[in-house]
Amino acid sequence: MSVGYEKIIKYIDERLKQGLTLEEIARFAGYSTWHMYKIFKVYTAVPIMEYVRKKKLYAAASELYTGRKIYDIALDYGYETPSGFYKAFYSIFGCSPSEYKNNNHNELKELNGGFMNIEIKTVKSIEEVDECWEFLQQVYSHLPWMKEEQHRNGFYQSLIERLENIPELLLYARDDDKICGTLFGGFPNPENGYMVLDEGIIEEYKNTGIYEALFVEMEKRAKKIGCLGIVVAIGESEEEFYASLGYTGRMLVQSDKHTIDDLKNYLASFNNPNYTISTTRIHDGYINQIWLNIPIMDKDLKKKFEHELGNCWTQMVVNKEI
Repeated sequence: MSVGYEKIIKYIDERLKQGLTLEEIARFAGYSTWHMYKIFKVYTAVPIMEYVRKKKLYAAASELYTGRKIYDIALDYGYETPSGFYKAFYSIFGCSPSEYKNNNHNELKELNGGFMNIEIKTVKSIEEVDECWEFLQQVYSHLPWMKEEQHRNGFYQSLIERLENIPELLLYARDDDKICGTLFGGFPNPENGYMVLDEGIIEEYKNTGIYEALFVEMEKRAKKIGCLGIVVAIGESEEEFYASLGYTGRMLVQSDKHTIDDLKNYLASFNNPNYTISTTRIHDGYINQIWLNIPIMDKDLKKKFEHELGNCWTQMVVNKEI
């Protein structure tokens, strides 16, 4: 279903200014409305029409910076009255459309009893790279690769290279005088046109709309340079966020103890049609790997490989065609 799900997401994204209905989407997918609703719930944390509603509002927010009248934008996305658009917009972004527009890439979000003034900016200098790099070292200080000088220095150098070649894909969010989130695009893969993202955010700023704003802006910019899709490695508990943005899941399973056939046979023992293998390979001559297409909200398979089968380690990756 992974490929079919991506086609459904693309179909929705290309028709956000049309009066999409569950019946119309189901006809495109070749399912009954009941079956369409059930299948979509497997892959996302929200019902399909709630996903459509949110994507309309994210897209409308990105158009507020174009200078168009708010009422015209609201009409484009199916809101016939300003009050209806205001209520829907506030439920997602925590501010009115005019406040969002007038703050020029700022979001006003109530947090800890006060308001944050969030500004999304583009990295334009080595000084800003250094500031973002210092932020990332704090956010990911617990990760092994951040403690290894070779990997750490290699990542920093890659940021300098991206600054010189694709600076428009280096985004960060600032709350007054401090950085609170980053989202860095990479060079699109010449074979498939997909781009890997590196992201980071402070825990206290999660669920404030910052990530959504960063991703909406990144997808728009990536598409403009000809990128065909986005890939992100995600951590625990991030599945719901990416599912809400239309990403689908892939999981890398690795083992230096079990053969590829062992891993495939263990997967087959679940007899689950939602689990399919996309790629297998042997990395560095001894690490056996299989790539699985799985529902993004399925957290149990990771635990089964790592704890029940054992001698395995996994990484959840999400991707989206843009």
